[in-house]
Amino acid sequence: MKAAETIFALATPPGRSAIAIIRISGPLASMAPILFEARTPSAGQFLVQRLQHQGAMVDEALLLFMQGPHSSTGEDVCEFHCHGSQAVIDIILGQLGATDGFRMALPGEFSRRSFLNGKMDLSAVEGLADLIDSQTPAQLHQAWAQIDGALRAPVMAWRGALIEIAAKLEAVIDFSDEDLPDDLYAALVEETERLVAALAGGLDDGGVGEIVREGVKIALIGPVNAGKSTLLNAMAGRAAAIVSDEEGTTRDVIQVHLDLDGVPATVFDTAGIRSNSGDVEAEGIRRAVQLGQSAHLGLIILDQSVDAWPNQMSAMVDLVMGDRILVFNKADQPAAIADQRVVAAARARQLGFEEDDILYISAHDKADINHLLATISKRLVPHNHAETSVLITRARHRDAMQSAYEALCRALTHDLNQAPELAAEDYRLAATALGRITGEINVEELLGQIFSAFCIGK
Repeated sequence: MKAAETIFALATPPGRSAIAIIRISGPLASMAPILFEARTPSAGQFLVQRLQHQGAMVDEALLLFMQGPHSSTGEDVCEFHCHGSQAVIDIILGQLGATDGFRMALPGEFSRRSFLNGKMDLSAVEGLADLIDSQTPAQLHQAWAQIDGALRAPVMAWRGALIEIAAKLEAVIDFSDEDLPDDLYAALVEETERLVAALAGGLDDGGVGEIVREGVKIALIGPVNAGKSTLLNAMAGRAAAIVSDEEGTTRDVIQVHLDLDGVPATVFDTAGIRSNSGDVEAEGIRRAVQLGQSAHLGLIILDQSVDAWPNQMSAMVDLVMGDRILVFNKADQPAAIADQRVVAAARARQLGFEEDDILYISAHDKADINHLLATISKRLVPHNHAETSVLITRARHRDAMQSAYEALCRALTHDLNQAPELAAEDYRLAATALGRITGEINVEELLGQIFSAFCIGK
């Protein structure tokens, strides 16, 4: 990226709308209105101007100008708030693109300039990306916590403490032949142990941040005609899957999206498991097995009104690798008598299920469905964590903190009196790992990966 270039992009979704915003950032941003025979507003001011192109009226727009470094990107920024007509947008973007010194922005390039100019650190940039992608209130609140420094503040404090310890250790190395305070080594160990405990606390969060950000996958696994599709429709509140008494109706994976107390969940209805099937149905069963192994939660659906359920249960259990709930469906059927529940519970315990892992429901009973959803939510959704208390929201955060934690643990294994150089290297590695979280350590490949996920106008 050449810092001297002035970039522009449509910052609102393409297509017909009441308002469209075209954002321009760079040294020539203040000249953009002049290209349309309009005046540039004073810094920090709005101005209504008529835009002309080749002597013809284009639009009446609201213009905003922000002078760097007091802008979102740290550069001069101009915004055209125009009508969302495709013709208006095409003319403005076309004129900008045809003018020397202006070019269309790359994905995430505005945010990248904001980072490079010190307006945001990497954790805040990622929080901004999460804010744009948020679908639930929990995701929204967590994204804002990241932007406001929920991760940055402790990481910077830990890194500062690390640098201070490393500086003291360098003094030990440089003045090893001098008389140093007797308690110096003990103090360094004590400070390191505090950092180790703090990092361990941050890592021991049950993956709350990742769960809220990425959502969870729930797979409905079971034999044919157990009522999986009916259950999916009841959970979704609509007819998402075809329901029929014919065996093998569901042959491919059908999915619906739910909001479980702020955590986005995708529920997958899968093909019924059976040994005799055609090629198409066999492929559906293969996909069902694959989902059972990768889902956060597997709902093993059985029809308790048929005699075959004990054998079916034994066959289904091994298909679910993660957390699991055993759901006996069709409790409203005459054959599903209460005495069977005692037998079912005993058989389920033999297969490793606890009492809380077993539900008896009817997919046609709204109260039963609400109870099922509440049970799933309790199992998967982190209710004991406030969004502002979450530190880690991405795998790279966890990897960096884990690396720092392991480096500090290694540092504690060295005798600071005998091998301070080895400990100093571990402190350096820990500080470098934490620096990657906020962008203190510049890794070009990482920057490209993060910013390429943004939309063009951001």
